Amino acid sequence: MSKSFEVPLRGTADEVIAQAREAAQQHGVLLTGDERTGHFSGGGVEGVYAITDDRLAITILKKPFIVPWTLIESQIRNFFA
Repeated sequence: MSKSFEVPLRGTADEVIAQAREAAQQHGVLLTGDERTGHFSGGGVEGVYAITDDRLAITILKKPFIVPWTLIESQIRNFFA
């Protein structure tokens, strides 16, 4: 089962992705892609993102069964915030 959500960009797409790359590196998460689309994985979580205009669309494709969706979404938002 997957889950999707959107967040408004807080800065330019380049800035948001640069910050997300830094956060991913600090937490052992693999983040590939650019300021339009990409993929992330780490800690049993896998997902994709797409940026259009001033919105960031995130789809979580895989997560550990015992971890609640709210926790995963919160952590992913922090990476891209």
